[in-house]
Amino acid sequence: MIHIKKYSNRRLYDTENSRYVNLGELAELIRGGETIQVSDVKTGEDLTHGVLLQILLEEQGGGALLPPSLLHRIIRSSVDHPVQKLILQQISAGMELLEAQLSALEKQFPTFKQRAAAAARGAAAPPPEPEPAPEEGGQDAELAALRERLAALEKRLTR
Repeated sequence: MIHIKKYSNRRLYDTENSRYVNLGELAELIRGGETIQVSDVKTGEDLTHGVLLQILLEEQGGGALLPPSLLHRIIRSSVDHPVQKLILQQISAGMELLEAQLSALEKQFPTFKQRAAAAARGAAAPPPEPEPAPEEGGQDAELAALRERLAALEKRLTR
C-alpha cells in the first residue's frame, strides 16, 4: 500500500517514492495493481474515499456511471430520515454486491486482472496460464452463498 499525504494546497505527496503526484499518476498506480491510502497531512484524516471518487470522476470519465437522476436521489437521501437512510443503505449494499461479483470474476478468470493492468500500462498482456480444474461443488457453493445474500437483502427491503 502506498501512502499519499494531501496538503492544504491540494498537493499530493507519494511518501514511498518521495515525490509529488497528480490524480493521473495515482490512477496509473492503481491500474498497475497498487492500493493507495490518502491522509490529510495536518489532521491524519483518511481522505482515500474522496480522492478515489475524484479520480473516477475527473480522470476516468466516471460521471457517466451515475446518471444525474440517481445523483439527485442520493443527495435528497442525505437528510436524517429513516426512509432516506434505507435508500442509502440499499445503494451501498448494491455497490458491495457489485464489488463481490467483480472479485469473484477475477478469481474465476485470473488473467482478467492481469490483462486489464497490462492494457492500462500499454503493455502486451502475458499469455494466459492454464486454469486449474474447478473444485467439485465450488461454484455451486458460491452461487448458493450469493443467493442467500440476495434473499437477505430482499428481506431487508420488505421490512
